[in-house]
Amino acid sequence: MNTIKYIFFAFIFLVAAGCTELVDGINDNPNEISSDNFDAGVLLLKGIELANVSVQLGHQTRISGMWSGQTIGVSLLYKSIYEYNLSSEETSNIWENAYQGVVKQARLLRDQTATNPKAKQYAGIVKVIEANAMGTIASLFGNVPYTEISNDAILDPAFDSQKVVFSKLQDLLNEAIADLTTAPTTAVPEDLYFAGDTKKWIKVARTLKARMYMYTREYDKAYQEALLGISLSTESMIFTPPNLGIGSQNLNFKMIDQRGGYWGFTGSHLDLLMKSKRNNTKTNEAARLAYYRFDGNTANNNKGIAAVNRAMTVVGYEENLLILAEAGVRTGKVTEGLAKLNELRAHLASGKAFTKLVTTDVSVYQAYVIDDFAAGGIENADNIDQTRALLREIIEERYVSGFTQLMPFDDLRRLSAKERDIAVLPPFNSNTATKYPQRFVVSQTELSANPNAPTDPGIFAETEVNK
Repeated sequence: MNTIKYIFFAFIFLVAAGCTELVDGINDNPNEISSDNFDAGVLLLKGIELANVSVQLGHQTRISGMWSGQTIGVSLLYKSIYEYNLSSEETSNIWENAYQGVVKQARLLRDQTATNPKAKQYAGIVKVIEANAMGTIASLFGNVPYTEISNDAILDPAFDSQKVVFSKLQDLLNEAIADLTTAPTTAVPEDLYFAGDTKKWIKVARTLKARMYMYTREYDKAYQEALLGISLSTESMIFTPPNLGIGSQNLNFKMIDQRGGYWGFTGSHLDLLMKSKRNNTKTNEAARLAYYRFDGNTANNNKGIAAVNRAMTVVGYEENLLILAEAGVRTGKVTEGLAKLNELRAHLASGKAFTKLVTTDVSVYQAYVIDDFAAGGIENADNIDQTRALLREIIEERYVSGFTQLMPFDDLRRLSAKERDIAVLPPFNSNTATKYPQRFVVSQTELSANPNAPTDPGIFAETEVNK
């Protein structure tokens, strides 16, 4: 398998370039250098985490955002992708970052630290990250290689079904939780997210399990996992760019800085939604809209979500609350689901969920009551079933809160065909389109190198969990 055969040395070198450990043993024979010579905690963990940031928040997130009506492709490459023209070359980086930058290095780290006192702590952390990366790959691409990639003797691994991959990743997360539960809680400075805090990593693992159960529509299991998931904003898995130059900036800022004029927000379905339908007597989105609205032409003009050092959420508190809200309502716990929605609204009202750029910007998020979703209520002007109206509001909140993440695209594919009454349905980006994109095209490097790669069915073919 072309994307899994080789160690991601270039990436690791960039991460480690500033480390003083590189000068230790400078007189050693360079011909004897191997992965055994590396301090895995320094040279691998940071690289694994940064590779996963790219998988979760990079180019593919902007593609999914354009396809779900959150942003607009204005010119050249981004205009073409916006109009549903996606080549296999465009997905090579996410494929390589996931398989080489995360999975290959995570397994190497586990091997190299097997006798380390922190072995279980390292193993648990990188298992969570591997599950995060591969869960995203399976969600976006459908059937992908997984069960055979751990065997170096298999150069061309088979593609597993999407459901099999999700099942294997649930097992991996269970292993991670077991490792982290019994691991010593010691400081791991190389851990960019939590500095080794095992309790927070367990919370993230639970939320990821809940996320994948949402993919497979196992809402009862999603609810139970989310109950054990991220329960405070301080437990969110967040990447804070150090802004030390190119490569260490907010990825949205970096995109605009390098390709100004390609990508925009103003006039998108999300922009219009937040200016109109989202607002009522209990809600005013003006401040959050100002924070979201970015200048796609000049990167340095951005002070909100695309500011140069703006933190970016990988797995967050808001998502966990909204899983509890949706899965709760779907499993008959309407009161609990509404309470979780209101918990999120209280978080938004507190000023902790986003930065108010101008003190006079209006931000109102009063608690809803169940009658607001009754026929004729402020959130049910079209008189649909009360429970469906509540679900519709929760899905809409997922759409808004998930901006610059993958959640809106996940929901569009999960709901647009089967539950149109509650789905957020943006206009099509092409006059000839009759359905929304459902998947990404498999990386050209994989199509070229692996004879087991299936014939690509096109971006409009549903993945297994959405058929």
